[in-house]
Amino acid sequence: MCGIAGTFQIDHAQSVTGDRIKAALQCIAHRGPDDEGIHRNGSAVLGHRRLSIIDTSDAGHQPFTDNGGRFTIVFNGEVFNFQSLRAELEAQGHTFRSHSDTEVLLRLFSVNGPAFLNDLNGFFALAIHDAETDSLFLARDRFGVKPLLWSTTGGRFLFASELRALLALGAERDQDLLSAQQYFAYHYIPAPNCVFRGSQKLLPGHSINISDGKVKVERWYDVVAASKKVPLTTDPKKRLYELMDDAVRLRLIADVPVGAFLSGGVDSSIVSALAARHHKHLHTFSIGYADDPFFDESRYAEEVARHIKSDHSTFKLTREELAENYPRLLAATDEPFADSSALPAFMLCERTRRKVTVAVSGDGADEVFGGYTKHQAELRWRSPGVQEQAVQALAPLWRALPRSRNGKWQNRFRQYDRFARLSRTAEADRFRELAAFTTHEEAASLIGEPIDLTALAEREARFSDAFSRLPGMNGALLADVLSTLPNDMLHKVDLTSMAHALEVRTPFLDLRIVEFAFSLAAEKKLVRGSGKHILRETFGHLLPPTVMTRSKKGFEVPLLELLRGPLAGLVDATVRKDLVESSGLDWSAAQAVVKQLRSSLPGTSQATVHALLVYLTWWETHAAK
Repeated sequence: MCGIAGTFQIDHAQSVTGDRIKAALQCIAHRGPDDEGIHRNGSAVLGHRRLSIIDTSDAGHQPFTDNGGRFTIVFNGEVFNFQSLRAELEAQGHTFRSHSDTEVLLRLFSVNGPAFLNDLNGFFALAIHDAETDSLFLARDRFGVKPLLWSTTGGRFLFASELRALLALGAERDQDLLSAQQYFAYHYIPAPNCVFRGSQKLLPGHSINISDGKVKVERWYDVVAASKKVPLTTDPKKRLYELMDDAVRLRLIADVPVGAFLSGGVDSSIVSALAARHHKHLHTFSIGYADDPFFDESRYAEEVARHIKSDHSTFKLTREELAENYPRLLAATDEPFADSSALPAFMLCERTRRKVTVAVSGDGADEVFGGYTKHQAELRWRSPGVQEQAVQALAPLWRALPRSRNGKWQNRFRQYDRFARLSRTAEADRFRELAAFTTHEEAASLIGEPIDLTALAEREARFSDAFSRLPGMNGALLADVLSTLPNDMLHKVDLTSMAHALEVRTPFLDLRIVEFAFSLAAEKKLVRGSGKHILRETFGHLLPPTVMTRSKKGFEVPLLELLRGPLAGLVDATVRKDLVESSGLDWSAAQAVVKQLRSSLPGTSQATVHALLVYLTWWETHAAK
């Protein structure tokens, strides 16, 4: 796990500015505190910051050049089947000078070209320079675990693991208000777009080839096509168990200490239980809230830890500690991202890193196997019964009642209101609505200028692609895997873990498991009243009954209490007229949402105020230059 950055001269008539690589690497030093390397050859300048996980010796130093001097790679990620791939190459007569997965990747590329990506089981962002043809090849993993941003400017191609490094390389700072509107709706900026025009996020499963002055982007992986090749099985639960057990086993391979995140929910409990069977004295970690029992689930994690006999650490956070770390999270955010659960995740990663360098997690299971509340709602929309019809009929009541995420009944009224409103909406439109924290109309009110509605519609249409590719609930799950997973969940994991040089591995996103899941009919994975049903049936015997039967609760944070309490001064200091207007936002709308936050009926305003704080802090740090 590392950070990469680099440039490639496309137009040799333009000035060469490879000297900026040092500044770019300094921007991502937190991703790789163990080593730094720079390689210059032909049109390419490749930079690398290393977090040593596999082969921590100097032999694993990057950029890594092959013995013949033709190919050089910078690589961020892990390939978990590298040992078997190396054995196959050795059987063919190949020899190696290191024990790293990096050298195996580069050798595979030299033998098979870009097709080598199909052999990799892992997550990665990589760039390979071919000195003989003076060309550059880049790729991102199948599901978007590791980020890769790119831009072209001044006759140069730029790439980096983070936006701040891309800017240091010379990317333009031209604000994209269309991205800003999407941000205030979804609390992230959907790929491939970026907060600045001209910069892009490479989509998961895509590659870039730069040769003869041309930049060519291609999709190298398609989960729908891959899932159609999965052999049928008469016992899907047995097959899933075998795949998941092996995925966890592979992700425990490291030359540094390894632990596991354990929230007490289904997904992390399964991963931890399997890990404990392969790893003696497994250390597990969870977050709790000392001042907010409504949000605290640490007792469930501790119950699981006792059951699997792991060495467990619970970090109980006070509101004061959350407030103290809030500005640190804002400082670590280099593109606006306002999923508030990033705050406890940020603190969990920091504390976990004090004891281990690698942690396995349960991320990806909800999207792949249907674990969200919205998936249960989708089943009910598709086949409404008496209860669903009653909720629809009482739509005016839900609209009149207080709705928020800050209490059991307020959250229930919020869910009923949304269910009633969306009951007659097309599935793709429903998905976009459920992905958003606020409406596009409300988001637009925060933008100080009119936006191109046609261009917005084109961007929003990306959310609809999945529904045309797979029917029924599998289409809804595919939409989450292609959008919610990389844009929100995996981005949050990368942001919060790499801020502390902690590698997080996600067994549920092993390609074998994802492809197997999409080879199954949706009803094999989730049923009405039981999300991730196949996981509960397959792994229930490993865990306490309470884990498999309790309802899902997200990684929530007491945001309203924080913004009204210890962070109230930060709100006043940040949401001010000069900064709001200079950032292209509307002062009246910003004032209104802060006023609502402090009223007796705050609704969900705390989420929007949080999004404002993130955006304005980002603007002042990265854009107002």
